Amino acid sequence: YSASVEGYFVVNGEQIPLAKTNGRTFVFAKPCELAPGTAGELLVIVDGERDSRRVVLPHGAAAGQINIPFVVEAPF
Repeated sequence: YSASVEGYFVVNGEQIPLAKTNGRTFVFAKPCELAPGTAGELLVIVDGERDSRRVVLPHGAAAGQINIPFVVEAPF
């Protein structure tokens, strides 16, 4: 079992904390607004091991939106 798990959507150098992700959508830990087509890095850190992939938010994100769909642009 993992001792520590962190997730972030990294865009323009800013790490936006995630509450959760399931590989198709994620939930921001705090409200956030992003334009449709925003690209960034989905960064997951499990017990200090970093894994990231380039993703795009086809519909963007609106404040208060629960599940934000993303599409993997580059798997590594």
